[in-house]
Amino acid sequence: MKHTIFCLTCILVGITLSFSVQAQTADHTNNSVKQDKFLTDDSEFGIGLQGATSAFGGLSFRYTGLAPIYFQTVGRFILNDQNSDHMFGGGVSYAIFEHHGRWHTSRLYFTLEGGWRYKKEPDLHDEIVKSTTLGGGLAFGGELVFSLGGIPLGLNVAVGQGFGRENTNAESKGIAGVYVGMGIHAYF
Repeated sequence: MKHTIFCLTCILVGITLSFSVQAQTADHTNNSVKQDKFLTDDSEFGIGLQGATSAFGGLSFRYTGLAPIYFQTVGRFILNDQNSDHMFGGGVSYAIFEHHGRWHTSRLYFTLEGGWRYKKEPDLHDEIVKSTTLGGGLAFGGELVFSLGGIPLGLNVAVGQGFGRENTNAESKGIAGVYVGMGIHAYF
């Protein structure tokens, strides 16, 4: 298991470095491509859905006006009798590679994310169990933005290493693991 994780990490670092070198040698100031692309420079905000295994996700808001640095917040508020599940998270991304084509925009990025979750639910003995989770992590991801009916629509996927702490009524424990996140955003 350790060798597999080490190999995957080496592959991701190698891919990242190769794309970073390609991004540095590419000409990002090609005006003809920028005039033809469907996304205008006014597309600075995105709203959509974002989630990550196993417990974080909800309505998401993105700000892309400081490219290649991007900001994102994610939140949800669920209240159902004795059950409640609230979550708020945020992240800062840095795009190491961006390509603006005529019909799409693609980017690869690293992101530093964090989140808070509060959950209240009955257990098997009908006692209310309250748990609070604080977590954070570093992820590598990509996004493809294309036009769907004239609306710029972005699909993203990220894989990362997360860590945190979960506190319940009876115990407190550290948590860590690999997480996968996915999302869809409409830009305006």
